[in-house]
Amino acid sequence: MTKKKILITGWNGMLAYDFIRTQREKYDIIAVDRDACDITSFESILQNISLYEPDIVLNCAAYTAVDDAEDIGMQMCYEVNTLWVYNLARATAVFGIEFITISTDYVFDGKDPAWYFPTDECKPIGAYGMSKYLGEKLATQVNPRTIVVRTSWLYGGNKYGSLTWVFGNFVNTMIRLSETQSELKIVNDQHGIPTSCIDLSFAISEIIENIEEREYVGQFFHFSNSSKEGSITWADFAREIFYSIWKNIQVIECSSNEYITKAKRPEWSILKNNSSIILLDWKIGLARYLGK
Repeated sequence: MTKKKILITGWNGMLAYDFIRTQREKYDIIAVDRDACDITSFESILQNISLYEPDIVLNCAAYTAVDDAEDIGMQMCYEVNTLWVYNLARATAVFGIEFITISTDYVFDGKDPAWYFPTDECKPIGAYGMSKYLGEKLATQVNPRTIVVRTSWLYGGNKYGSLTWVFGNFVNTMIRLSETQSELKIVNDQHGIPTSCIDLSFAISEIIENIEEREYVGQFFHFSNSSKEGSITWADFAREIFYSIWKNIQVIECSSNEYITKAKRPEWSILKNNSSIILLDWKIGLARYLGK
C-alpha cells in the first residue's frame, strides 16, 4: 500500500519533531522550514506543494512568544500565525488537498470555567490569540478542506534539545529551574490541561487515517490529554513534574496579579474534546516524556 505523503511546515518545532519521530514509518514525510518555504510568499508555497506533491499539508509552524507578540514580536506573530496560514490554505485549495493547521486555547477569552467546545464563539484577549483566530478564520474561508486542531499547554520534543524548547516548554523550564532553585512561585489561578506532543501526534494521525471515511474534512477539533481532575493549574502541573523527577522543590502558589506579564493569559483553558479520538491521561503522557 502506498504511504500517504505529508508535507510538514515548522519541522524544527516541538510538535513536528514528535510527529516525525512517531509517524515516520506510517507516512512519507517531507519537512520544510521557512528557509525552504518563504512564509510570506504564496508563490513559494505553491512551488513547494508542486515539487513534493503531498496528499496533505500539516502546519506545525507557529509564533508562540505570547508576551513579545504584544509589542516587539507583533509583526512576526501575525506573519506566521495569520498570513502564513492563509497562504498555506490558499495554496492547498489550488491543488484540492487537505490542510491541517494547529491552533490554540488562546482563541477564547478564558472567562468561562466550563468546557470550551469547538463551536463556541472565539474572543481572543491578546495579539497571539487574535493572530491564531484570524489564521483559522481565513484558512477555513479559502479552503473548505481545512481542518483546525486546537490544543492547550503543549509540551514535547527533545527535553534536552534546542533553547527554543527549553525556554518555550513549561516542563523543560521547570526541569531547568529545579537545578538551581529550591522553591518556585507558580501561578495557581489559570486552569487547563497539559498536552503531550506525542499524544497529539497520534491524534492527528488518526484524523489523517480516517479523513474521508469519518468526514473529518472541514472540522474543528479540541485535543488535550485526559484528566481525572477535570482541570489543573500551573502550580499543580509543576508539582507533578517535580514529583516525577524526584526533586524536592517547594511550589509557592501565587495569583496572576502577582506574576505580571505583558500578555494576559486565559483564566480557564479547558478544551472539550467531542470526537471519538481520546488522548491518554496527562500524568501518563508526562511520565513518558520524562522517561519514567
